Amino acid sequence: MRTPKYFVAAALVAAVATPTPIEGQAQSLDEIVARHIEARGGKEKLKSIQTVKLTRTVAMGIGNPIKVILYKKRPNLARFEAGPTQPGATLIPRGISSDAVWDTVQGKPVARPAQIAAEARDVEGDFDGLLVDWKEKGHAIALEGRTKLPGGDAYKLIATLKSGLKRTIYVDTKTYLERQQTGVLNLPGGRQFDVTITFDNWREVEGVKFPFDITEERTGKEPVVSLVIYTEKIELNTPMDDAIFSMPPK
Repeated sequence: MRTPKYFVAAALVAAVATPTPIEGQAQSLDEIVARHIEARGGKEKLKSIQTVKLTRTVAMGIGNPIKVILYKKRPNLARFEAGPTQPGATLIPRGISSDAVWDTVQGKPVARPAQIAAEARDVEGDFDGLLVDWKEKGHAIALEGRTKLPGGDAYKLIATLKSGLKRTIYVDTKTYLERQQTGVLNLPGGRQFDVTITFDNWREVEGVKFPFDITEERTGKEPVVSLVIYTEKIELNTPMDDAIFSMPPK
């Protein structure tokens, strides 16, 4: 049986009228976020990770580099240990627990003020990245189109986090991986920086991509701080006791 000519013509018109998605031209915020999650390895793989241990070397422009070990556990626990790179050197901790966000100051644990603690929970305590489950986290994100960055175009997303902190997130239009974040960094003692964080050298670890090289520029009223962060090792799903994140007794 022959297909009537008008059916063939209608099919051709439909094919022409239905646009084919072009790489790097996502149409909505939801599509950009979905492609970002897929580029990272997919939501199922991301959610299969319960703990992350990152071993890093941080160069600060002046002085010797420091060693940083970062422990993270779902949903938003984090512990940072920093100190000299020499074997056996004492590392100074700070952390984010369910009860407090704390630093070690002159050998003693000190809790951060409520607002600065809330901002740290949103940013440093975030486990999957700001874009993953952003609605459930209580953030608001708006798409502001495309912009040019060194190395190529990026989607510009304006994020207002649950704590009220604002961050601008730049997502690569080709890879859909995060290229950069800009915003404000508030620290104890009234210290405030304008911060630019650039993510590079994304590598796959057990099916999930992580940025192995990160640069951070802190500018503003405070003296400029430049950090270059090299990730040496990422270990997934290693056992971690919740106690390591808690603020030690004074």
